[in-house]
Amino acid sequence: MPTPFDKAVAPVRRRLTRSTLIALSPSLMFTALPAWSQAEENKASEQGAQHKIIEEVTVTARRAKESLQDVPLSVNAVSAEAIQENNIRDLEDITAIVAGLTLEEDSIAPNASMRGVRFDTFASGNNPTVEFYLNDAPIVSLSAMQAAFDIGQVEVLRGPQGTLRGRASPSGAITLTTIRPDLQQWGGYVDTTLDSLGGKNGRLAVNMPFKEDVLAVRFAGFYEENEANRVESINSKQSPEYDGQGYRVSIRYIPTETFEANFIYQQLDPDRVIFKQVESANKANSALDDGAQGDFSASDRKAVSDIGQSTEQDLNRIGLELAWDIDAVRLNYVGSATDQEVKRKDIDDSGDVFFGPDSDPQLSTLGQELETSTSGYTHEIRLSPIELINDQWNYVAGVLYQKNRPDTDLIQQTPVFLPSFAGGGLATIAETPVARRAESEERSVFANITWKMSDDTEFAVGARHIKYQEEDSTAVSGNVIAGRDEEWSHTIYSLSAKHYINQDLMAYANYGTSWRPGISAVGNFSVDQSERERQFTELDPEESESFEVGLKSTSLDGRLKVNAAAFYQTFDNYPYRAGGSGVSYVSTDRDGVRSVEQHNFVAAVPVEVYGFEIESQYQITDQWYASALFSYADGEIDNGVIPCNDYNPADGKPDGNTTSPTVDDIDTATDGQNVGACRVSIASNTTPDWTGTFTSKYSFEVAGLPAYVRGLINVFGDSDNDPTNKIDDVDSYNLLNLYTGVSDPDGKWHVMLYAHNVLDKEVVLSRDAEPESVSVQVLQPPDFMSAEGETRTSTYREISTTAEREFGINFRYNF
Repeated sequence: MPTPFDKAVAPVRRRLTRSTLIALSPSLMFTALPAWSQAEENKASEQGAQHKIIEEVTVTARRAKESLQDVPLSVNAVSAEAIQENNIRDLEDITAIVAGLTLEEDSIAPNASMRGVRFDTFASGNNPTVEFYLNDAPIVSLSAMQAAFDIGQVEVLRGPQGTLRGRASPSGAITLTTIRPDLQQWGGYVDTTLDSLGGKNGRLAVNMPFKEDVLAVRFAGFYEENEANRVESINSKQSPEYDGQGYRVSIRYIPTETFEANFIYQQLDPDRVIFKQVESANKANSALDDGAQGDFSASDRKAVSDIGQSTEQDLNRIGLELAWDIDAVRLNYVGSATDQEVKRKDIDDSGDVFFGPDSDPQLSTLGQELETSTSGYTHEIRLSPIELINDQWNYVAGVLYQKNRPDTDLIQQTPVFLPSFAGGGLATIAETPVARRAESEERSVFANITWKMSDDTEFAVGARHIKYQEEDSTAVSGNVIAGRDEEWSHTIYSLSAKHYINQDLMAYANYGTSWRPGISAVGNFSVDQSERERQFTELDPEESESFEVGLKSTSLDGRLKVNAAAFYQTFDNYPYRAGGSGVSYVSTDRDGVRSVEQHNFVAAVPVEVYGFEIESQYQITDQWYASALFSYADGEIDNGVIPCNDYNPADGKPDGNTTSPTVDDIDTATDGQNVGACRVSIASNTTPDWTGTFTSKYSFEVAGLPAYVRGLINVFGDSDNDPTNKIDDVDSYNLLNLYTGVSDPDGKWHVMLYAHNVLDKEVVLSRDAEPESVSVQVLQPPDFMSAEGETRTSTYREISTTAEREFGINFRYNF
């Protein structure tokens, strides 16, 4: 029986290096293929009926079901089949098949990057450059970037979003759609994966139609345990580990032909312990001392801290979708409620400054105890016609309300020592409570109108008016040191045009604006902040403007598809965030003690981005399929002022040395402003400008059973990484994954063997500019009632590397 959802009607500068050209060559080859002579095309057409064609992909990028090839937008779709074939267990894993997208998992603040700019949760909070959606409702990145289980499709939408969907986001959106309950058939699956690194993953789903064509319930769940980042500490009996489980209950109810309801409840409980990987500090600076506890390089995958960073998460989500056809109009409601609880123990002494038999045992657990509680909900109501009006007009109009309340409590620990003449031992560990309270509300109204001028030409225009209010305050030891109460309003716009040059070639052009509210960054708990510190903490709203043109083509009777897009985007007040461990600055505590701390300050800067994407799919023969996706995005800060280590010397440029400054160094260099500032024109992103994914699959039979072998190559270009850090540049590299599997002819079962990072490539992806250090206080005579700040430095620095080679087996049984 057709449902309202099923009846939806779609509105009809940097030089390229040699390695770049090599990586791009498959895309260039595919792109050149449509230029065959007419005779060759006719010959291929005559043979086309004998060959398998590429299946049509349906997406909902414009809030209606339509072919991906008809959407005037750069979209990448990851189907349930692709999720299974690539053994994608976490959302972060989709980056292996979607070039130009970077997802960085974190137990508090996951990050995303697309089209030359980065969404940093600590810099942007709940207002990302890349918005996430679960079943059409906005979802915060922490809940989205978790286990990927029972997912029907993931869509990556590039470019500004917001006049059709959810909230304004300048770089794009990622939509996750869960598998809906089947109203007719009982069934489900069991899926298990074991890997060579000690990982175990189990997923299952059960579909239960209680009343045929009317009511069905689906239960899905997962369990996973592994060794997290597999970094072991030489000083701890703890081991890195991830232990996660979760489930989702979905209910689908269609009492009449004009009404449908879909409900989900989801709970995720992932816990983990990780150690921060280090290398000897003199690996990047030979002038520094040898590692005090041994010489470690990236290949050792070692840590030196006494305990690991531990996190417990409790993530809950409710979602409701309603669709009601009233005469010629469809009324949709999409609502959600989210509740997140996170407890994390961060380690301050990851470089193990305090080690050896004379070190006080209390110092082994030195760090920050943090608890966050985030609750929020969204409501969206929209109207659209069930069919085109006069066979020409379509519209979507609606309202959105969202409210979020993220609360954070933490205890910052600072060791206090006796002076050297009194033995220099630990006197106490001072604990400073910090509380942050925040609340935000967004109210917006939006509309998008599409005019189908002819069968070949279509125009669309959209707008969203946003009213946003935010209140926040930060208190240290009960005293409020920062607060904000702001209201903003802004309107964003979109224009789109597409034209079919012929039935197999479509050209389009888009223009869009976007907006994000100003931010107040958290982490600087000094009670005596300078004007510059406040400038690098509270930022004005961001505005952006984007232009995009593209082509989408289908040829060789459906066996070849090539899509290409080029874009240019500018940002005003883009929230840049200092990378790595942050920028050194002078902090003053409640007792007036000044010490050097590190913090990831932010800055509002102008950014300019340009780039392009090319995607090709080619069904070479019935058995052989190949695809390529290439992404290039060059984002640059255009003469912006950023926080930086500009102390030795103070010359307006980020320091080239990797030693920690003193309080006197910073005071002298900044004239009492507590933190350095540099005017720069540097990369706006830490990821490579260009990336590529290349896949080839060959199908055959083994003893009458369908089988295949498949290869996946990820290519990454050179990256400056953090452009203010002179020692963390990353050269171009590539990773190779291989898969082979066999299935039951009737689809009952499937077995797959895989190998990730087959060549065991080891690449250092990040490296802190300075060796790890700990800020301490030293009591001063004569009464020992006052103290002075001091920095104690380790002989190790933090790094991160590519994952180790992994072999595994996956088995799936469908029932």
